[in-house]
Amino acid sequence: MHRSDEGVRLAKRVAAEENCSRREAEALIVAGGVQVAGQVVTDPARRVQNEALTVNRKVSMAALAPLTLVVHKPADSGGTHSWLQKIAGLQAPQAGIWGKERLAKLQIAMPLPAPASGLCIFSDDVGVLRHLEDRRSPMEQEWMATLKGEVPEGLIKALNGPGLRASVNRQTDTVTVLRIAGKDIDGLALGRWLDQQCPLQDLRRQRVGRISLAPLEPGQWRQLEGFERF
Repeated sequence: MHRSDEGVRLAKRVAAEENCSRREAEALIVAGGVQVAGQVVTDPARRVQNEALTVNRKVSMAALAPLTLVVHKPADSGGTHSWLQKIAGLQAPQAGIWGKERLAKLQIAMPLPAPASGLCIFSDDVGVLRHLEDRRSPMEQEWMATLKGEVPEGLIKALNGPGLRASVNRQTDTVTVLRIAGKDIDGLALGRWLDQQCPLQDLRRQRVGRISLAPLEPGQWRQLEGFERF
């Protein structure tokens, strides 16, 4: 069988027909923007012959631009990795724009412990990942801790130390909500220490740098806009 009988790589044909670079063609294919004979194909190496192609160029910018997602993980809903799997398995339009393969390859920055809730970050932006994981200049975090009853005397004073600030956000007869902010906070260690002092009902990461949970509800997620910076 001659090579020509096997057809050409899908990426090569898309690049030729759409007058774009091979890199953009491959990104469009991986992002789910190309249909072969009415079926979405995400393999740039797939060989095609004379089948009809449908190309959605609207996914081009999304396919080529770096991607960062922020997620409001509910408490006790599994570790951060499980939420990446949920996002990658979405059938929503956004998943079609980026492609499930790309979503599955996003890296987790500053992962949350499984019992905690709050802000999770997934990205393939090298600049964002380096910035968040730079141990020489840790990113400031803000946590909200809900404790049962009134907190023991001296707990707030014990929490306030070098690089750490704690205050009472709300207090009733049954619960006390603390706001804790600082750099290089280990959520798992913080939760364990608080639970030893007073029964811990919830520990939520509210903010990382300048990015907060708002307006996300538990279980919701969104793409970080180009103008937003940690």
